[in-house]
Amino acid sequence: MVILETDARYCRNIAADAKSCHLKLLLFLASCGLYFALWLPEPSWVSAGGKSLPLLSLVWFLMAQAWGDGAWTPAACWVCWGLMFSSVGDACLVWPQLFIPRMVAFALAHVCYIWALGLRPTRPWLLLLLALAWAGAYVTLWPCLGGPYLPAVGGYGALLAAMAWRALARPPPHLTVATGSLLFVASDLVLAWDHFCAPVPQARLIVMGTYYAAQGLIAAWAPRTGPPWKET
Repeated sequence: MVILETDARYCRNIAADAKSCHLKLLLFLASCGLYFALWLPEPSWVSAGGKSLPLLSLVWFLMAQAWGDGAWTPAACWVCWGLMFSSVGDACLVWPQLFIPRMVAFALAHVCYIWALGLRPTRPWLLLLLALAWAGAYVTLWPCLGGPYLPAVGGYGALLAAMAWRALARPPPHLTVATGSLLFVASDLVLAWDHFCAPVPQARLIVMGTYYAAQGLIAAWAPRTGPPWKET
């Protein structure tokens, strides 16, 4: 009887935590809806702010979740830093001449995500598969690149593939972050082709839709991962 009561209490706590998490994500969903509803012309400072707002709302979500739990998980802390770097990259993307600073900001974000995901288990076969996939994509983009974009795109793509490797290498319960990593890869591939090679119909809609979904999934995964750092 005691075991049944404990199980029931545990299930209620899980349901309450899930409901609280979903409510805290409403600001992110609302800011995404606002971005797509307004669809502000680029470049402009207002558009840069609107594009960064969903990422900043995810930073708030992680902070609110940590405050409610009374603890930060290491993964949530690193993802929070990654989201802040990503918001800088979003602002840079509004101005085409800031494409390389945008890549630098997102490269730093991927380093944070890799650190959040950890390096175990390794699954070297998955690393090899993703390395080959990125090599194929890079060879496809090569004729469209020139000058500093050749090494910049190559280095950034390697970090993106590494982030996807770490997300996909985690066991099946982490499908949320694995799906987020694949959406991130898809978003950046469409963006690269549209920016360097040929216009993609509805590129901005495709890029931003997959991108916001990716960041939302990564942020939603982070708070419940790893041992917490208790507040003192």
